[in-house]
Amino acid sequence: MANLVFIGSHLGYPMDKTPLGGGAMVGLQLARRWGTGRAGLRLVLLGSGPQSPAAGVEYHQLPDPGGEPGLTRLSELGYARFCREFEAATTAWVLERRSELPPAETVLVANDISESPDLERLAAAGYKVVTIWHVDVVEFFNRIYLGGVFKPELWTRAYARLARWGLERGTPDVLRLVFDKQRRAVRCSDLMVLPSRQMADTVGRCYEGGEGAPLGPRTLVLPWGGWCEPVDEAKAAEEAARLRAHYQLRPGTRVVMTMSRISPEKGLHILIEALERLESSPLGRGLDVAAFVCGETAFMRGEAYGRRVRKAADRLRRFRAFFPGYLDHASKQAYFRLADLFVSPSLHESYGLTVVEGLQAGLPVLASDHYGVAETLAPEYGRTVPYGDSGARVRRMHEALGELLGDPEGLRRMGEKARVAARGRDFGASAERLLEASLATLGGRRP
Repeated sequence: MANLVFIGSHLGYPMDKTPLGGGAMVGLQLARRWGTGRAGLRLVLLGSGPQSPAAGVEYHQLPDPGGEPGLTRLSELGYARFCREFEAATTAWVLERRSELPPAETVLVANDISESPDLERLAAAGYKVVTIWHVDVVEFFNRIYLGGVFKPELWTRAYARLARWGLERGTPDVLRLVFDKQRRAVRCSDLMVLPSRQMADTVGRCYEGGEGAPLGPRTLVLPWGGWCEPVDEAKAAEEAARLRAHYQLRPGTRVVMTMSRISPEKGLHILIEALERLESSPLGRGLDVAAFVCGETAFMRGEAYGRRVRKAADRLRRFRAFFPGYLDHASKQAYFRLADLFVSPSLHESYGLTVVEGLQAGLPVLASDHYGVAETLAPEYGRTVPYGDSGARVRRMHEALGELLGDPEGLRRMGEKARVAARGRDFGASAERLLEASLATLGGRRP
């Protein structure tokens, strides 16, 4: 009998109404796929939410931040406290059950880094550790909080020097969650699972030669792909017709759609400011454009950022921007039917699950050059905007929007190719490969 303990702080929440992000959705889908019943495998789920992610699967709720929607409204300091509470609770839970879950027969899979248990203590106890990297938190912190002025490897090397000198404990806990916890994850992981080659290259530059065994044999690059859920085509078409009338979308209206939580790293202000520039430029002459910004404010600085984005939208004069909120699966299908183009303007994105959803819906995609896009998009059905320096981002996005929206027949052809391309991105195959690779660590085999 093999045991797999899947640990995810975002497990246990109703994802049809809780804007927890792509990592949480991947965790939910993995729990459902792995929980279908496999001979010789005991699956245990640890999360902070109130409900089991998968029917019939052993689930344990550990200390939470006060219930939804509290988790998505935490400040940086509040989130740091929650991470530490979840770390302590999950570590203690596993170690208290060493006889029930013997290390030689148990692999621990952590769904993200900052919210993971104390991997050092668990590895020292003999457990095999697999870490799923939904976010390279050092690179995220570097881009969003430090402006991306320096390369992330400069920060990791500086922090490593602090650690060698014994000074890292003098840094704020938020910084230790970013730098120290990720460094320990690299050192203690028997397998690190990353969603893109670009992300793996960055992690390699930051840690190769300085943290434990060589990274290459311990790294698995695994793009997630997408999953298909049943769609009631008739209801989706009926709702799309209702929405088209409600928003007064004319036959010639070009509809742009983006879908994410509303927080600074998603770059939604760049999209809105690019539309503002487009409506007054030659590229936008004669265009009627409606933009749907689908999602809710969430996590650190989300509320303030949401106000910034809406204020930018108020400056539009000819074009229109709508904020329909967080969309459940059924609502997504209706809005996808309105759209001509899906846009992912993120400043930082580890993979981009919503990009795959856009492709599945038969939409061409315009995206910033964040992690994973190079491995997800092709010119036949997607366009990438290289952001580079901050001063050029709005201009480049505006130019790409103008070129694409000015060619409706070209968008239609790209959409057809997008739908075909999405069929080859199967989340089920990725989930199965990850399960096999995780269990292989128990026998000391390389995945």
